[in-house]
Amino acid sequence: MRNFTAILFFITCFLIFTSLLVSQQLTKFEKWQQPSFFRGFCISDWNNLTDTYVSQAEFNQLKATGANLVIIQTGGFKAVNSPYGPSIWYSEPGYIIYWQDVLDDMVSFARNAKIQYVIAVRSGPGRVDVAEDEGGSTIWTNENEQQLYGEMLKEMANRYLPDTLFVGFDLTVEPNPHGELAGEPVEVLAQALASDGIDVNAIYSNWINAVRTVAPDLPLMVQGVHWSNPAYFSLVKKQPDNKIVYKTHCYNPFDFSHAEDPLSETYPGIFWSDALQDMAYFDKSFFMQTVFGVVKDFQQNHNVPVLIGEFGLNYPQNGGEKYLSDIMSIAENFGWHFSLWNWNNTESFNYPYFDQIYNTHYMDMISKYLNRSTTGVNSLKNSNTTVKEFRLQQNYPNPFNPETRIEYSLPGPAQVKITVYDVNGHLVRNLVSGQQTAGIHSVKWDGRDNNGNKVVSGIYFYHFKARGRRQGFSQTNKMILMK
Repeated sequence: MRNFTAILFFITCFLIFTSLLVSQQLTKFEKWQQPSFFRGFCISDWNNLTDTYVSQAEFNQLKATGANLVIIQTGGFKAVNSPYGPSIWYSEPGYIIYWQDVLDDMVSFARNAKIQYVIAVRSGPGRVDVAEDEGGSTIWTNENEQQLYGEMLKEMANRYLPDTLFVGFDLTVEPNPHGELAGEPVEVLAQALASDGIDVNAIYSNWINAVRTVAPDLPLMVQGVHWSNPAYFSLVKKQPDNKIVYKTHCYNPFDFSHAEDPLSETYPGIFWSDALQDMAYFDKSFFMQTVFGVVKDFQQNHNVPVLIGEFGLNYPQNGGEKYLSDIMSIAENFGWHFSLWNWNNTESFNYPYFDQIYNTHYMDMISKYLNRSTTGVNSLKNSNTTVKEFRLQQNYPNPFNPETRIEYSLPGPAQVKITVYDVNGHLVRNLVSGQQTAGIHSVKWDGRDNNGNKVVSGIYFYHFKARGRRQGFSQTNKMILMK
C-alpha cells in the first residue's frame, strides 16, 4: 500500500511538472486558444470584509484554490475629469496615493504568487467606474476623451511588459453607454446608440490600435455593452486584430444572482430573461441555448477565444452551488475561460465567507473546477516524446459507454480542430479548436453534444484536421457509442 501511495505521489508530481512545462511553451495568446485554459477569480484593491488594503496573502490564498488566473480590477492612471491628470486613489493633506501605485502593488503581489494576471481598467478620461456611473461617463461621445483614454491604455500596457505573467489587458470594464436602458430589448439599445452616433466597436478598434504601438502581441479583451450582459452580445463585432479575447459577464438572472437576502431565491426557477423579454425557466439547458446562445454562435463563426470574466452570487441561495456549477460546466463544454467575482469582496460574492456562516460548500465545488484539466485535453506526454508525423489513433475504448479518448500526434506546432459528426453528417460536438504544441495529445468525448445533451447510441465519426507551418493533415475515423 505504501509503495502504491508513493507511486501515485510521483505520478501526480510528474503530471503537474509536465503540465507547467507545456504551459510555458505556449505564447500568451496560444494559452487563450486552449479550451478553458484560464480559470480564476477577480480581485479588487480593497478587502471590504476586513476593511483593509489588498495584501500579498490574498493573492497567495487565491492561488492556493487552484486558480491559474487573477483579473486585477483597477482604476486608470488618468483622472476622469479635465484636465485629466494622474488619477488619485486616496489623498489627505500632505499625502497622496495614486492608482498607479495601487496597481504596481497588485501586480507585484501577482508576480510574487506566480499567478498569471489580466489587468482590467475600470476608469479613465471621461469614463466613470461602472460601479459608480449614473450617466456621468462622457467618453462615448467625446472623441478627445477617447483619444486620451487610448493614450492612457498604451502607457499602462507598456509599464507591465514584458512580464510573462501579464497575459491579458481588459481595455474597459462593462462599457455602458445608455445604461438607463438596462433590461430593454437589444433593438432599443441599438437604436439609442445609433441616434447618438456611438459606435463602441469603432472606439475599441482605436484603443486596440493605440495599445498595439507598444504591445503588438499582448492579448486584449473586448466586452459587450450594457454591463457585458450576454443578452446584448449581438452588438459586438469581430475586431480586425487577431489577438483579441471576447469577454462577457453573466449575472443572469439578475433577480437570482443579486437577490438582497440569503436563501430567498431558488435555482432552477422562473425569472425575467433579458434575451426573451419575458419570464422564463432558468436551468442549465436555458443557459446553454438562450443566455449564452449568441456568444456561442459568435465564437463558432469567428473561431475566437471567449472569457466569462465575471459571474457569481450576491448571497448564498437555494440551488446556488448548482447555479455556479452549471455556468462553469458550460464554460468547459464550450471551451471558454472563466473568472468568478470576487475574491476579496464584502459579505456578498464571498464564497469562503458563505461556507463559514451558512455551512455551505461553495469553495469545495469551485476548487474542483479550478483544478480540473482543460476540457479533457491532455498534452502531458509530449515532453519526452519525439513525433515525426501527424497521426490520428483509433479512439479507445471502442465501442464505448459513456466516454472514450482520442489520441493524436503533432510533429510541430499546429492549428488543430477535432469535431464529431453523426451518420447523417450533422455536427455533434466540437472537441478541440486552437493552436497546440508538438507532441502526443489526447481528448476525451463524454458522449454529449455541444448543448450538453447525451446523444443516442449509434455510429459516429470524429474528424481530425491540423495545419502546421509547412504541411497539413486530415483524417476521419469511425467510433461506436453503445449503451
